[in-house]
Amino acid sequence: MARIREGRFASSVMATAALLTAAGLLSGCNETQSAATPAEGELRPVRVATVMLEPLVDSVRYPAVIRPRVEADVGFRVGGKVTARMVEVGTRVEPGTPLARLDPTDLQLQIRAEQAQLASAQADAANARSDFQRYASLRQGEWTTRQEYDRRKTTLDKADSKVREVEAQLRVLNNSAQYATLVADEAGIVTATLIEPGQVVAAGQTALRVARLGTLEAVANIPEQSVGTLPSQKLSVELWSHPGLILTGSLRELSPSADANTRTFQAKITLTDPPPTVQLGMTATVTAAAGHGAPVARLPLSALTQREQKPAVWVLSAPDDRLELRAVTVAAYAGDFAVIGGGLKDGERIVTAGVHKLDAGQKVRVWTEPAR
Repeated sequence: MARIREGRFASSVMATAALLTAAGLLSGCNETQSAATPAEGELRPVRVATVMLEPLVDSVRYPAVIRPRVEADVGFRVGGKVTARMVEVGTRVEPGTPLARLDPTDLQLQIRAEQAQLASAQADAANARSDFQRYASLRQGEWTTRQEYDRRKTTLDKADSKVREVEAQLRVLNNSAQYATLVADEAGIVTATLIEPGQVVAAGQTALRVARLGTLEAVANIPEQSVGTLPSQKLSVELWSHPGLILTGSLRELSPSADANTRTFQAKITLTDPPPTVQLGMTATVTAAAGHGAPVARLPLSALTQREQKPAVWVLSAPDDRLELRAVTVAAYAGDFAVIGGGLKDGERIVTAGVHKLDAGQKVRVWTEPAR
């Protein structure tokens, strides 16, 4: 009987110890959970952005190339063999600068031949004048007929006309001899050379291409769906080599027909006051912008959440920085930004990160970048 009581006592002691151990473990878990839970007064930090309303602007960008307004193909006004080319691509020329020269031998021979013809014509004219003067004296004394007098007068007129004809031809040949040297008419830059020494060229054949200094243009190809609105849009030009440098442009010319291969329309936009660093052939971007006047705000996509399956943002209500979930209207998406067309006011603050972990009415703290 005593052994039975001792066994029951031992079992009771073991059960009590097990209960105490379990209670201790539960108490430890509760303490751990209490330590992991943030204090009731701690505020969640959030990153915010200020709403800035500005007019909605639709803009389209087109690749372009900087070109001169006037680029002329120049050539010799006479044919011949090229003996020298004095310029290269990129050479800056002034009015009267020699560009190329032809062999003048043939032209000089033609001038000598024409000078000989002029001397012969002048001699014939002198003889005809002497004959006419003699017959004029005879006519006064009625020693010759009126018919013979008129014939001598006609011969003199023909001789004088021949002299004038040969003199005109000689002047043409003298000019042709001057045309053997190709000179620049205006200040410009040589953009292409199409002849080499030893080459035989014809009159009027393109020898060089010269871009005149002065007005520069951006040449772009416009798709057909944008041609109708381009004249009414505000144009600007940005150079790839000068990021951030925006030049004002005006539409000077828009092709009336599409290119047969690309089906685009060529547009020439004149640059207003380009700096000297703008060079021919530079790559640029033409921006055509049309303002609609409606105020919009650009917000990062990370600021958007949903309210009843519609776009919404968290707005910080002044003065206690409590959150308000407000529905907004998205007008468009542009890269990593959303264009908000309605639902926000200028100057309001909205949350831009962690929007899916917030609750309405929650009080938050504006997070600031730590000083480095």
